[in-house]
Amino acid sequence: MKALQFAKVGQPLQIADVPRPTVFPDGLVFKVKACGICGSDLHAVEVSGLLQSGNVLGHEYSGEVVEVGPGSNGWKIGDRLVALPARPCGTCPQCQSGRHAECSQIIMQGFDTRMPGAYAEYSTCMAGLAIKISDVLSDNDAAMIEPLAVGLNAWRTANVEAGASILIVGAGVIGIAIAKWARFFGAGDVGISEMVPARLARAHAIGFDLVIDAAQHVNPVAEYERQTGRKPSVIFECVGRPMIAKLIEMAPTNAHLVLVGTGMQPENFTVVSAALKRLRMTFPVAYVSSDFHFVQRMLTARRVAVDGLVTATVNLEAASAMFEKLGKPNDHCKVLIVP
Repeated sequence: MKALQFAKVGQPLQIADVPRPTVFPDGLVFKVKACGICGSDLHAVEVSGLLQSGNVLGHEYSGEVVEVGPGSNGWKIGDRLVALPARPCGTCPQCQSGRHAECSQIIMQGFDTRMPGAYAEYSTCMAGLAIKISDVLSDNDAAMIEPLAVGLNAWRTANVEAGASILIVGAGVIGIAIAKWARFFGAGDVGISEMVPARLARAHAIGFDLVIDAAQHVNPVAEYERQTGRKPSVIFECVGRPMIAKLIEMAPTNAHLVLVGTGMQPENFTVVSAALKRLRMTFPVAYVSSDFHFVQRMLTARRVAVDGLVTATVNLEAASAMFEKLGKPNDHCKVLIVP
């Protein structure tokens, strides 16, 4: 089968012919129907020593089952799925208590050669972490369950009060996902700060009116206050680049900073600057299985929509060039690889 592989930092991903993955106990092999190019993937290829040569990235996927492993009860060939992209050990105390995301030996799919991701024609997942796709959802829409779950988990982890004033820094897919959940759960004013004109226009088109052009307003907190008469009480960082020091400088007293961008580069800030403002910082990551189920139910019920999220699809042959493009400033929200 064809797969898109990482070679080393500074080199483009390369198409290779590799064996189709074999099924493991309690696992499934699936034909990849769609897989998103994630910001975490784009950051990971920049970090020396994080990925091994031969890594196949890709953890935001939908697929169709082609092989069912022993012990994978309730699944059959032809079932459509999405899955939490990981393989926990199943034996540590965290796994035994159902907290698989906290597994001490977890293998993260796409970031470990022991569990290749879905930048490929076929991939694998654990049956116990997979859910069947509703017939209402297309393969492309189903592939958006994962990033929407990231946004949902960030919102839930932050424990935001109803009616809170929200500022989201970055109008990529996670920023827009959080904005959708903020509206869903009854936030007050929801502001989105972004520098890229196309992303500003997209946020407007989706229905968000408080959109701040960061190229014109270097302090989006001040612009938020000018437009609403209120300071944001919760600020979500959805960029993934070093900016904690800037956020601390801009943030109002008693604000809550939620660092969703999972940046992989060192940050440089002074703790006392945050302490004097009595700021809180939360570092959410990933999601739990119930988030996937909730997102699918809300998509199926049309209470949340994927509109404005997918901006392009590419095949595997074109995916490497698109990956390089997305690593630089660009207009896209979410690009899906459709093998």
